[in-house]
Amino acid sequence: MLNVAKVRFGPSLSEIRAQVSSKKPLLRYLVDSREELKKIPPHEFLNTSFAYLHSPFSLPDIRETIDLILEYSKNKKHIVLYGDRDADGVSSTSSLAFFLKSHPYFKDVPISVLNSSESDPYGLCTEALDKINKVTPAPDLLITLDFGSSQANEIDLLTAKGIRVIVLDHHEIPERIPDKTCLVNPRRLDSQYPEKKICTAVLAFKIIQAILFRLSDEFDKIYFKEENGQNIYFQNGILLSEHTVPSRKQASEVAVENLFPFPERPSTKGELPDDDERFLFYTQCLKVKDFFESLEEEVDLAGIGTITDLMPLGGENRMIVKLSLQSLLTFLDPDLPKKRYGIRSLLKQLSLNPKSITAKDLGWSIGPLLNAAGRMGKTEEAVNLLLSEDLPSADKKAKTLSGINEERKDRTKRNLDRADRYFKRKPERTEHPVVFCYEPDMEPGVSGIVATRMVEDFKRPAIFIAPDNGDARGSIRSYSKENVIELLNLVSEHLIHYGGHPEAGGFSVELDKIPILEKAMYEKSKLWLAEEKEVTDKYILPTDITVLPEELNDKLYKEWKPLEPFGQGNPDVKIAIKGVKPIHLTPLSGGKHIRFNVLGSGSMKFILWNKGDEFQKAVSGVGQLDLIGKLEENYFMGKSSIQFVVDWFGDAVSAE
Repeated sequence: MLNVAKVRFGPSLSEIRAQVSSKKPLLRYLVDSREELKKIPPHEFLNTSFAYLHSPFSLPDIRETIDLILEYSKNKKHIVLYGDRDADGVSSTSSLAFFLKSHPYFKDVPISVLNSSESDPYGLCTEALDKINKVTPAPDLLITLDFGSSQANEIDLLTAKGIRVIVLDHHEIPERIPDKTCLVNPRRLDSQYPEKKICTAVLAFKIIQAILFRLSDEFDKIYFKEENGQNIYFQNGILLSEHTVPSRKQASEVAVENLFPFPERPSTKGELPDDDERFLFYTQCLKVKDFFESLEEEVDLAGIGTITDLMPLGGENRMIVKLSLQSLLTFLDPDLPKKRYGIRSLLKQLSLNPKSITAKDLGWSIGPLLNAAGRMGKTEEAVNLLLSEDLPSADKKAKTLSGINEERKDRTKRNLDRADRYFKRKPERTEHPVVFCYEPDMEPGVSGIVATRMVEDFKRPAIFIAPDNGDARGSIRSYSKENVIELLNLVSEHLIHYGGHPEAGGFSVELDKIPILEKAMYEKSKLWLAEEKEVTDKYILPTDITVLPEELNDKLYKEWKPLEPFGQGNPDVKIAIKGVKPIHLTPLSGGKHIRFNVLGSGSMKFILWNKGDEFQKAVSGVGQLDLIGKLEENYFMGKSSIQFVVDWFGDAVSAE
């Protein structure tokens, strides 16, 4: 029996080209259908330039942070960086550490790098404080990356020992900010930064950008221009007002020789932003020797963190990722010597397309390797790779990291085998509204992957738990459009910590409370799923466009390529195809996946992941079906081709 779903069919290509007045009607239509993208001026949308980045000096505590780093470095004080174990934590820690270790200003400054690993609870936990206290010589300045916003009490313990603390983080807003602590977090209520949802790797990049500017002659210069009969003033890329220091009044009292006229805009826009603040800051940065050449090598990890931490790809994040992809491509060019030996080796190890690195590569290839180290309790291996100082050692470390990822895959397989036996011993365990799996011999670090596989096998929300560090950690995954955080809220009294996203959550629980949690999950899930069903019954599958099989080709894919990078807030173009007849079905991995063609689509390959058997049964029972999916570039064995990746198949009922 075919899956049936309500679908909002996008317009056909002929309708778009007839109705949209533009040289590129399909691209114009797709941009206008996305709220975050249609706000971007066309020249900014199409270009890739550092000109479109905001000044870092509107971030909270940024000046104090830079002053502290420079002061402690000048006095050769011991600086310790402590980062989280996920890809954003690894990227941000490695980015800042690499810069500090390689820039001439910080020569001979003692710098140490610490990381949390899978066995550590999150953040400045007891284990983290123990690691910090064991550092020799004792830290003078501690910089935490990707955690620390909500841990004021722990920071108080450190400052009481004379350790100054800087927190770079983008997580929850703290109840209080400890004394003698700099908290660089764009989500702070007093933050003037235009973007609120940026990852810690971007914050590390902003610190680097701010330090480079702080060391230049342009720092703290005040520029002025006349507007509506009054002078307005700018400093470090910020429009001065009564909320900034120095204030507008102070600026007006500065001696004339210390004021600089606002630069004239060129007659052609080129790659320049429309607003005065970004335009001026970019113009100032152009005066700083090697400023953008330095940033080109520093932006790569900011893009990786943005994608892997699922940041929305509107506004500045979009430009950060574009700049990152551009930077990463240069690392694959053997004729361009770059200091980032670790990234070069990692890209080579992954055999990525040397002519086109995409956001998908960041999220599905690079990110998983960096995450694997943390999952396996070896975060330092990922950081050590990214901090490599020569190519031979980097190549060796990249192979080590790849081996850790293989270990992660083996651990996943062992857990999957144990889970399979767990349910076969008592099939009734699969009859509950959610599937729940825990045994004492399960291995930690891969619970999310196993939970996802359980969802695929049992077609319902799944919970997988493994012992970890004296307690247990679990992951929960949704099957359809259920919000799993709502279920965790219902059983929160049995949990130590929990959090995540609507489709994927994580939690920790005391070992002796797992049976109670399992019973509560079964009971609460009935009410939860009943309420969620009301939401999912109303859910309509959205599509951007509706095409004919013969319209699928490379040329069509290239029409919307400027939309990239795709990710959160800017999803890939969703395509609907009605009434197709699949032919030449080729099962892959024992039928788990399937590749096929569609009558009328020529040589275009179609691929469906994880539902091969289900698809074959559906096709055998009907003459034709509807498909929803996306066009994607596939790079394999040195050759690139476009394929159609199927997200949904079945009988689509128009929602209109």
